[in-house]
Amino acid sequence: MKSLASTVARNSLFSLTGQIAVKLLSFAFTVYVVRRLGDATFGRYSTALAYVWLFAIFSDLGLGTYMVREIAKDRSRMAELLGNVVALRLLLSVGTVALAVGAAAALGRPGDVLTGVFIAGCSLFGFAVQGPLDSVLIARERLDYSAMFTVANQLVFIGLGTLVLVRGLSYLWLLAAQLCGVLVAAALSAVAVRRLSVSGGQWAVAGPLTTARWITVRKWPGLVRAALPFGVIGFALGLSYQLDTVLLSTYRSDAEVGWYRAAYNLIFSLTMISHAICLALYPSLTRRRVSMPQDMVRAYERALKYLFLLSIPIAVGTTILAGPIILSLYRQALAPAITPLRILIWVLPLLFLSEFLGYIVIIVDRERRAARALLVSTGCNVLLNLILIPRLGYLAASVVTVVTEAVLVGQYLWELRGELAGVNRVEVFGKPLLAALVMGAVLIAMGGIALRGLQDLRGLAGWALAVRIILGGAVYVGMLWLLKAFGPEELRFLTSALLRRQAAGAEAAESVEVAAP
Repeated sequence: MKSLASTVARNSLFSLTGQIAVKLLSFAFTVYVVRRLGDATFGRYSTALAYVWLFAIFSDLGLGTYMVREIAKDRSRMAELLGNVVALRLLLSVGTVALAVGAAAALGRPGDVLTGVFIAGCSLFGFAVQGPLDSVLIARERLDYSAMFTVANQLVFIGLGTLVLVRGLSYLWLLAAQLCGVLVAAALSAVAVRRLSVSGGQWAVAGPLTTARWITVRKWPGLVRAALPFGVIGFALGLSYQLDTVLLSTYRSDAEVGWYRAAYNLIFSLTMISHAICLALYPSLTRRRVSMPQDMVRAYERALKYLFLLSIPIAVGTTILAGPIILSLYRQALAPAITPLRILIWVLPLLFLSEFLGYIVIIVDRERRAARALLVSTGCNVLLNLILIPRLGYLAASVVTVVTEAVLVGQYLWELRGELAGVNRVEVFGKPLLAALVMGAVLIAMGGIALRGLQDLRGLAGWALAVRIILGGAVYVGMLWLLKAFGPEELRFLTSALLRRQAAGAEAAESVEVAAP
């Protein structure tokens, strides 16, 4: 039997290495989008997306997450779940699109934004097919496929989106390019899932998509009830992450929405790191809790340590370098985004922790309590945003985002105090934080002395920023080594993970060849 470390290493590395190049490309494309559209038009583009993703959970109701857990426990349920969930989600998507467009119209959004909401909402039909297929791949721990199709989605969007921007077309065509990417990912997922045999090759998963006998309407109420706690979690997350944009577009200007989302998008593009690790851990830890519960504390500690170790230097460094980062990426026109970036960056370590802790709560079968925690934090988010955004705008939205995530993490830590009692908090949090603070002090000194003249030279500001980032990273890694927070054990783990990745690639190719019709 494969060890937990081997499975998680393969899935994390496939997911990370499969996406990291395209994420860098996507990051560059996002910067290009902001530059080409300008703050006001980018604000309208962001508003259209926000309305859709605010209500997107109603097209899913938590069924995707429920599928992963149930299939990880019992693969014989794949046929039943896949066929019914796809059909149910397609039906739910119709109502969700109508709800999103109706809400935007009721709040007085202009005609082009209403059209944008509709176009973006059509992506939900693609996700209604692609999402359940992706749940099957995740449950079967084939994140290599899942990552590849995410890459394909992004490449299609970037390719078509670049053509849209170069030709100077409306941002509505950019939303249409996103829709095309989702449809391509759905088609590829269907092909891959069909090629993966189930139950010793006796049945192909594609059956529910082509055979009506797998769709049983009378089972839908039971599925919705079972998935409802996950749906509440998704609704709370959507409300927390999108309501601020909707309120800014209602009470403030399009430009202010653009400033806020320009900073916001920079931060949330980094969550792909924690997302890849947590997706890899979820099905593996779900089974391991049953088979080897004594190993859970060690697994929790290692995951928490690496997530915090990766996120805290980014938070400290971005706080210090926010000005050069915004000016280098977006130029002077987006200078108002500097302050929200300095505030919002502190949501990153909290997001890394809350995502993993949320998965632990689900793994230990307390999803109702996870839903309750999210409802509490979302309630704080909604109340504070309603009070503060009309008066203080995007700065209030930035502060409330961080406060909301802190409230959520605090609740998760309290709920999991028994499961995490054996975690060494000095190793997990103390040493990385100390190393990051030393790095921050060095970055401040470098900015004040060594590189001031270089930054003032025309055309070299970007190079000065790159030098500070590289040297700051070197200081951080050196401090981790001195504090023994990162040493030979971690190096051995990473080296073996890379070797396992090569073996996993060969295994993936072999499994496709065997399963091919």
